[in-house]
Amino acid sequence: MFSTPKSLQRRTGRFGVGRSEYLKQLLNEYENQLTNSECKLQLLANLANFSYDPINYDYLRELNIIDLFLDCLKMHTDDDYVHYALAGLCNMSADKINCKLIIEKNPTILICLVKCFFSTRLDIVLNSMVTLMFLCNHNEQEKNELIQRNEIRECLEKYSQSKDVRLSNMAKLFLQDYFP
Repeated sequence: MFSTPKSLQRRTGRFGVGRSEYLKQLLNEYENQLTNSECKLQLLANLANFSYDPINYDYLRELNIIDLFLDCLKMHTDDDYVHYALAGLCNMSADKINCKLIIEKNPTILICLVKCFFSTRLDIVLNSMVTLMFLCNHNEQEKNELIQRNEIRECLEKYSQSKDVRLSNMAKLFLQDYFP
């Protein structure tokens, strides 16, 4: 459920840490050299979870969390990091402003997302599909690049035959909307 400023204030209390400050603390801890990998992964997961609610978008943009997600997507080979980075991007890409920032900050995002189509982890494949769909909804150039790529169509056609209903339905929807 999405939050309202009033509900955030009620949960925070008079003397609690505000949302912006809390997100800043998470980011600072993530960026701390002494933070171990397992803790960083948990912090990344927390940031991805906060990115589902539009009330947090301004805070996340101010803290350049999109950059963090994009960096994790580009630099990490660990599937867990890729999963949480993609989940965060997927959550944030429902917003037109965030889509624009994602594309501006990483013009090669299409390549990164297509690479994720071939992951062995279903959650990564699904998040990459949804993120790509959101980006294409808000950017005609991305959409035009996408429909020219035969490997994407072939992959989606294969996935549309999957026994996994989520994957099959998402692939069919993707083909229907972007590959007429």
